[in-house]
Amino acid sequence: MKTLIGTLLCLFLTTPLLAAPLRIVSEEWPPYIFAKDGEIKGSDKEVADILLKQLGYQVSWELMPWRRALHTVQTGAADAVLDISPDAKRLEHFIFPDEPFSTNVTVLFYVSSRPFPFERLEDLRGLTIGVSPGYHYNNEEFMTADYFTREPAPTFESNLLKLVHGRIDMVVISRPAGIHTSKRLGIDDQVSYHSTPLSKGDYFLAFRRAPEFERLGEEFGQALRDFKQTDEYASIQHKYGLGLDGQIIPAAAH
Repeated sequence: MKTLIGTLLCLFLTTPLLAAPLRIVSEEWPPYIFAKDGEIKGSDKEVADILLKQLGYQVSWELMPWRRALHTVQTGAADAVLDISPDAKRLEHFIFPDEPFSTNVTVLFYVSSRPFPFERLEDLRGLTIGVSPGYHYNNEEFMTADYFTREPAPTFESNLLKLVHGRIDMVVISRPAGIHTSKRLGIDDQVSYHSTPLSKGDYFLAFRRAPEFERLGEEFGQALRDFKQTDEYASIQHKYGLGLDGQIIPAAAH
């Protein structure tokens, strides 16, 4: 009997607490996660699938607008959100592993034939800047300044198309996502980006703040840290035009 109890206890401790698949949500953020030909792809999505499978979990994925993705996790309708940066408020609702997928810079894209200077926020005075709803860009001053207009659009694609059609002056996007999306739209020869970043931040797979995810958050962070040292990780990054640091390789930038 003692042997049986011990065996059952070991099984309980080593088996994931969730019988149903983990439901993970995100917004399209290429090349890290995006939809193509009816399938959700991306470097971070692939890595997350591999690591969670190693940890004993099945996963279901859904793409949605960013604000809804955050709300879906916070209300318990989903278990995790991919490629989120931490702040004080989010730490109340999400468990962040101690290892990020990448450290990304957010930059200002502009039409190459219609450049606007940018070295500091004051340079944006009087301009209309395209933004994404629900993003805080790791820059409180940018989000609260009243001397330029922040105009939201639902997707990166719509923001970039508004840019090339002259409806806004510049667009704020993470550098890799902006490069990837402009190429996908066929407008990469029309747009450029400023080398001066608006902000810089780490991006994670964050789990809903609940007791059943505390251990998974710790295990996932360690698994990701170890996986980054493997050839398989390097191969996935290369497939999406990324270096080992998760950044677009120089040949893909302009």
